[in-house]
Amino acid sequence: MTGSFNFLLHLLGFGFLVTALLGGWMIERRSRREKDLTFKRILLRAGRAIGLLSPIAALILLVTGIINIVSVYPTNPMIWHSQGWLMAKVILFAFMVVNGVVFGPIISRRRSRLVDTMIAGQAPEGSEQTLRVLEKNLTTYYLVQTLLLLLILFLSIFGSGKHPGLF
Repeated sequence: MTGSFNFLLHLLGFGFLVTALLGGWMIERRSRREKDLTFKRILLRAGRAIGLLSPIAALILLVTGIINIVSVYPTNPMIWHSQGWLMAKVILFAFMVVNGVVFGPIISRRRSRLVDTMIAGQAPEGSEQTLRVLEKNLTTYYLVQTLLLLLILFLSIFGSGKHPGLF
């Protein structure tokens, strides 16, 4: 039985990403139902802590993915450009990372600031409606991220190339 520690690290990074997505989504769903704003703020801070797994997972997946490409195509790593499934996977991953770095934190910060101003009693008129809109935006964000992750997983499973160190 041959194996690759890099491949195991890649799977670990995928696990981190799934944990961050699933945990963030679960906290998001729970915070949407919460009426007590103080407890909602506690949930949002917990979501932020779980969200810190995302950049770690993205970095692990990026580094180990590059190493996997070099392992699969050791003679000429530039051949991977001709693999359509791999190009699609890299593009989807890049879109997922950019979406996760840009939109998720922006919406989360806006919602956290709004909840903080609502707790302080300084919220502008219509803040309840704004909070519902931000929560719907975050639900859409998690839906898009999950869909991208499932597409990447589908391409990984059914793509033509397989890692040489697969157990």
